[in-house]
Amino acid sequence: MANTHEHLEHAEHAEHNAHDPFNQRVAVSMAIVAALLAAISMVGHRTHNKVLQLQGDANRLLGDVNRVLGEANRTGTEAATAETEKSNLFAWYQSKRLRQAQFEIAAATVELAPATDEAARKKAIDGWKAKVVEYGQSNRGKDPKNPEGDNLPDLLRRGDEASKRAEVLKAEAAKVRAEAATFRKQAAEKRDEAEHVHHQADRFDIAHLSAEIGLVLCSIALLTKKKAYWFVGLGAAVIAVALTVSAYMIPHHPHESPDSPGHSAPAHAAPEDKGKTH
Repeated sequence: MANTHEHLEHAEHAEHNAHDPFNQRVAVSMAIVAALLAAISMVGHRTHNKVLQLQGDANRLLGDVNRVLGEANRTGTEAATAETEKSNLFAWYQSKRLRQAQFEIAAATVELAPATDEAARKKAIDGWKAKVVEYGQSNRGKDPKNPEGDNLPDLLRRGDEASKRAEVLKAEAAKVRAEAATFRKQAAEKRDEAEHVHHQADRFDIAHLSAEIGLVLCSIALLTKKKAYWFVGLGAAVIAVALTVSAYMIPHHPHESPDSPGHSAPAHAAPEDKGKTH
């Protein structure tokens, strides 16, 4: 395609060298078409640049989605770890309670059981009662030989702390996933807008080509003195204007995200498929 400035110079030379009304009209029309071509070219370039910008924004937002989802997965893993710790502490608490109960039952059983040797019986009873007292002190946190915090009150406290920590981490993970959904929605909007602007850019390209053809036909009309070329060239210029205007009238049809709240399964889908999350 010829340079727009060259067309303007040709039109000016043609106008200066014109000796009849037809040449003057053609030269003026060429200048108008050349100016129109320059305007369409500028709008088309800006539209293509906007498409690239929107695509870059969409890719950046998708990168944010991946980053945030990674953070959400990490937080979810920490929450699951806290839940496991809570379950382990609860099982530890129950096992210590059960063992203490077994000691108490054993002491009561020995005390109730008949024995031929009263001294041996009393020694066994005293031994089991001592175990009950010792283990009970350990469970109540009063045994200095057990400073690791595995007594019953400490186990309950640690279990509560792990439970609260798990709840906080779950809430944080849910918040981060909501943030990821927001980024995903914004990225989808950018992609839809980029697609819409791309259609406009295609329309501007066709208008640019039509204006170029109109300018060439006007040039041929100026050289051959035939009005047919001039009329066809003017028609091509009119089509270029119409295409430019129609580019701004292209309807914008955003694509609905599969995981959006308003999205529903196809009508022909099975009932059990409609309840599945896409």
